[in-house]
Parts: sequence; structure tokens; C-alpha cells
Amino acid sequence: MKNGIIIKNITDLRAKPDFRSERKSQLLFNEPVRIERYRNGYYQVIQPDGYSGWVNGNAVKILSATVLKRYLAAFKYRVRVKTAKIDKKRNDTGSMPAFLFYGTKVSYLSIRGNHCRLQDAGGNIFEISKNCLESIGRYEPIKRSDILKEAKKFLGVPYLWGGIGPFGLDCSGFVRTIFGAFNIELPRDSRDQYKFGQKIALNNIKPADLLFFKGHVALAINRELFIHSSLGEGGVAISSLNPKADNFRKDLLDAYIGARRVLP
Repeated sequence: MKNGIIIKNITDLRAKPDFRSERKSQLLFNEPVRIERYRNGYYQVIQPDGYSGWVNGNAVKILSATVLKRYLAAFKYRVRVKTAKIDKKRNDTGSMPAFLFYGTKVSYLSIRGNHCRLQDAGGNIFEISKNCLESIGRYEPIKRSDILKEAKKFLGVPYLWGGIGPFGLDCSGFVRTIFGAFNIELPRDSRDQYKFGQKIALNNIKPADLLFFKGHVALAINRELFIHSSLGEGGVAISSLNPKADNFRKDLLDAYIGARRVLP
């Protein structure tokens, strides 16, 4: 089995090796994958958490296990803004994107003034403003308020089936992206997220707990309010379980199935 890394700023993970097939999820620049096979211009890949699908072959660079391990060990920063412009490129082979998206991990070389000097898996050297990056692990210990603050940055982002990026998110992709910013790796789909963490009662909800509905997941703000990426809301929005509230979602209250606690 071969190893690879994503070299596009974001690429779709498809159910079949065809651009018309269902978008299961998306992968960001620098995400590692294991390659199962190649068909019709697509690689069948497996992510570290076991989630699998097909990505366009042009989005993947094959690396040896040794090179990949060394490269991943250099990840010290993560993009903290929705889009980070790549300011300078050196030794560019033409594969470098112009922007990197929120949550992308990058391989650190040095700091020069207001910029971080970084390197991709192909040896291309580039720079990004320090203001666009944050140190991986900076949120320690993790506060519930920090998770909600991060989640609210995405208010108004459109709903996109299979989306994980700043231009479109589905419900499980949204909560996974937010927790991922705090180095907490949730499963990709809501049905698997429902098995993660500690089961809790609705009357015991705390901020940043996960609320589950039939086919849907949301992030609790308190015992009434929650933030989620919803097709019915058009994207990331704050809704309520209180029947007296203007943003009450009766359909979701009727479909409620349980809650899970990820943080201690």
C-alpha cells in the first residue's frame, strides 16, 4: 500500500471514481492518506481515521513512508483564518495553491519578520503571514467558551453536503472541523460521532456538548441554543429548542435522539 499527501488546498472525497458521484467529504492540503488503488484518474484513499473514498489523482502526491513520517513531524502550525494567502513562493514546481484554508496544518521552517517560512511535501518553499497561523496545541487546557467562539466564526457559511471548508460545511463536517482546531479528532459522520464521548441527558447539557437528531448533529451553546450547519437554515446558524423562541426548530426537537460530551 502506498502513502500520499494532498497537494490541493481542498479536494472532494467521492463515493466513486467519478466527479459526478456523491461528495462524501473533503480533504485539505497536507492531509496524509493511504492509497488503495487507482481507477479512471482517481485514487481510492483511506484517511488516518479509516474514512475512505476516491480523490482526483492530480490532488495527491505519493511519498515513501519514511518521507511522509518526517514531513508530518514538522507540522507545528495550523491556518486559523478562513483563507490564508500564500505571499511568496520559491522553487515552485507549479503545484502550490494560491491560498490555504482554515484548519490546514503546515510544515514549519523558520520565522522571518511578520511571516512564517514553510515547505510543502514537494520541496516548494513559501511564506504566510504569522497572523494567519496559530501554533498547534495553543488551546491547552481547552475551554468550552473557546470552542463556541471558534464555531461562531463560521456563522453564515453556506451548507454543503460533504463540506468541511470555509465555503461550505455539512453538519458533521462543521463540528469535526471545530473540534479539529483543538486537536480533538472526531469521526467524520454524525452516526459515528454519536458513539464518541460520554452519553448525557438533555437537562445536563453544557456548552460545547454535541446534540444529535435523526441524521443531524449540532453544537450546544446552552440547554436551549445550539449552533449547527443546517440545510434548512441555509448554512451555519444558531437555533433553539425553546418553543417560545423565534429561532425554534420544532422539526429538530421532534427528531432529537441524544447528546454526547466530548470534553471532560
